[in-house]
Amino acid sequence: AATADDPLLRRVESAAAGRAIMDPGTRANLNYSHGRALDAMGDYDRAFAAFGEANRLVRRAGPAYDPRRIVAEIDRLIEVFGAAAPTGSSQPHAPHPVFICGLFRSGSTLVEQALAAHPAITPGGELNLLNRIAEIDLAPYPRSLRVLADGDAERLAENYRKELLLRFPESGRPGSIVTDKRPDNFLRIGLIKRLFPAAKIVHTVRDPIDTCLSIYFQHIDQRLVGYASDLSDAGHYFGQYQRMMAHWKSLYAAEIFDFDYDRFVGDPRDELEALLGFLGVEWNERCLEFHTLRNPVKTASYWQVRQPLYRESSGRWRHYEKHLAPLRAALSDAGVKTG
Repeated sequence: AATADDPLLRRVESAAAGRAIMDPGTRANLNYSHGRALDAMGDYDRAFAAFGEANRLVRRAGPAYDPRRIVAEIDRLIEVFGAAAPTGSSQPHAPHPVFICGLFRSGSTLVEQALAAHPAITPGGELNLLNRIAEIDLAPYPRSLRVLADGDAERLAENYRKELLLRFPESGRPGSIVTDKRPDNFLRIGLIKRLFPAAKIVHTVRDPIDTCLSIYFQHIDQRLVGYASDLSDAGHYFGQYQRMMAHWKSLYAAEIFDFDYDRFVGDPRDELEALLGFLGVEWNERCLEFHTLRNPVKTASYWQVRQPLYRESSGRWRHYEKHLAPLRAALSDAGVKTG
């Protein structure tokens, strides 16, 4: 483990704070790396300062987070998807897509990796297929859903399946499942249920403060996730995400499984057995050995899923309690309950 006098750590600290000419993104990455090293050493105040500087640099890339736009987006989705989607074809043939979604840093990569160890399940990773359908085939989305015919919905679903088969030819065998793990697909659940009436949704949940803090500690493109670089913004967005999920559950409660990250790291077998039961597949011991897989993982959680479960990330916020007043205030204003 690194120590305060580690030469490499000193070089990272010097480069992050130095006068050398470099773009803000590079300097931000140096500060994130410095923050992670200090966090691992238990120097939490200095770690938080490093993460704060990293996020200040990221925010410079813009655009600024717009809370009114986010509220309007959720309002629009709730209005368009005010009732459960009409039931079309059940499309029983393989591959069967399972959608893993939730906020970033809430355990989606971890749960997909555990499922990937099951012989009936192929990990698809962060696919962009639903976004492509929404933004190209169904533009202007979501208004176009009001007039989408059943035949057109079935055609789009079949095109989605064909794309899965092109990418994962082995998924064509009977009973095969492919996971589509884009966290922000929580915004697309209405579309998912319109195209795939029988689809199962795995919703990853985690302590709100740990989730927001973990997002803040990770370099996420400001243009895509504008709330990530400010704890108050993250708290506001968490409230809107929770509002969106409450609406989907009012329509599709039986097809949405809350996979609790904190319960999983505490008792992985119970949580995985419940999940596999929800998906309709038999228990397999290999799912507890997911860290031994060598399949591609292309997210910031790469190293976490390559080692046995550890519990240190659950309750991590306690190390930073003195810095969390803005986040707690934003979560409280959004009606989010915290411990």
